[in-house]
Amino acid sequence: MMIERILISVATVILPVIWVANVVSANEEASMKHVQPISDEAPKFFSIDYEKARAKFRDAATVAGARIESYKHPTTGPMGAPIYTDVAVLGSSDAEAVLFVGSGTHGVEGFAGSAIQTGLLRRGFGSRLGSNTRLVLIHAINPFGFAYLRRANEDNIDVNRNFRDHAQPYPPNPGYDALADAIAPDSISVLSDIAAISRLICYAAGNGIGATTAAISSGQYTHPKGLFFGGESEAWSVKTLRTIVQRHGNGARKVAFVDVHTGLGPYGHGEIILNVPEAASSYERAFAWWGERVKTTKAGKSVSADLTGTLKLAIPKMLPGAEVTAVSLEFGTVPSLKALRALRAENWLHHHGGKNHPESDRIKSDLLKAFYPDADDWRAAIWRQGEEVVNKALQGLSE
Repeated sequence: MMIERILISVATVILPVIWVANVVSANEEASMKHVQPISDEAPKFFSIDYEKARAKFRDAATVAGARIESYKHPTTGPMGAPIYTDVAVLGSSDAEAVLFVGSGTHGVEGFAGSAIQTGLLRRGFGSRLGSNTRLVLIHAINPFGFAYLRRANEDNIDVNRNFRDHAQPYPPNPGYDALADAIAPDSISVLSDIAAISRLICYAAGNGIGATTAAISSGQYTHPKGLFFGGESEAWSVKTLRTIVQRHGNGARKVAFVDVHTGLGPYGHGEIILNVPEAASSYERAFAWWGERVKTTKAGKSVSADLTGTLKLAIPKMLPGAEVTAVSLEFGTVPSLKALRALRAENWLHHHGGKNHPESDRIKSDLLKAFYPDADDWRAAIWRQGEEVVNKALQGLSE
C-alpha cells in the first residue's frame, strides 16, 4: 500500500502537467476564489435534474408568450417518462436576423444553458428584440444525456463530434487508438490508473503535450465505447437540430448561434470559442461583438482542443444563404484533470459497471459536480455572463 500511495502522489503531480497543461490555466485554483458576488435571483433559474429544468423552461416560455415546440426523443427518461428537445420562439416569423441559444449538446452540461435560457425568458429578454429579430431557444439538444447525466447520447455518441458527412472518410486519430485502453479502460482500479498514467506520460514524452491533448479529446470514430466518440451515422439530436435550425433560420440574412457548454477553463469564467482561423469573417465578427473573451482553437489559444464535426461548424452549412456567427460559450467548473477523471469513471460505469454497481451513485454525483458545481457563486457568474453574451449577440445582429 505504501508503494501505491507514493505512485498515486507522483501521478497526481505529473499527470495534470502532461495531460492537460494547455487546457488548465496557471491561475485556475486562484480564479476559483474570485468570481462575482452572488445574485439573489440567479440560483432560481437553475435546476437539479432534467425534468425540473424542462418544467422551468417551459413555464418561463409560457409566461413570456413564446411559441413552444417539442420534439420527442425515441427513448424515455430514467423513470420511464418521455424526454424532449423543446424550443421557445419569440419575435417575428419573417425576421431577417435570428439569434439561437442552445443548451445540453453535451447532456450533463445542460444545466448552465438551461438556466440562461430560463433566465432570459423570466427577465423579459423578448422585449429587447427589434421588429426584425427573432429569438430561438433550443432546450436539451441531447435530452438523453441531460436526463441520464451522461455527456454522450443514447449511443455513446459525443453529439459535438457528430455534425459531419458520414458518407465521407472519418479523420483518423492514431493518438487515441494508441491510448484507447488508458483513456477508457475496461476496469477502474489503482493498478489500472497507474498503468494508464504511465501510458500517457510515455506518449506525451514522445509526442508532446499538444498532441496528447488532441489525441484524447479532439474526437475519434473507431472506439464506440470510448470517450469523445463521434459516431458512425447521424445522431437523433443532430437530425432534430438540423430541422429546428432550418425551420427557423431559412430566409434569415444574419444568424448568431450561442451553444452553451461547461467543463473547461477557470472556475466560473466563460470563454467564447470558434474552430476557424483568426482571419475568418466569423471570428472577426465574434471579436467585434465580444472582444478578448473570444478564442479560436486554430490559434491554440482556447481552453478547447481543435475539433471537427462540431455544431458551430455545421450551422453555416445548414444556412448557406445567411451570414452566420456560431460559437460555443464554455464555462469553467473544476480543474480539467478532475473533470476528465469523472468522465472516464462514468464511461466505465455505463459500459461495464451498470446502474446497480455499489459505486454508481458516487460516480454519477462526481460527474454532475464536474460539469455543474453546486455553488451559488458559480451559478451567479454563469447567469451574469450568459446574459451579457446574449445581449451583445443581439446588439451585433442589430448593427
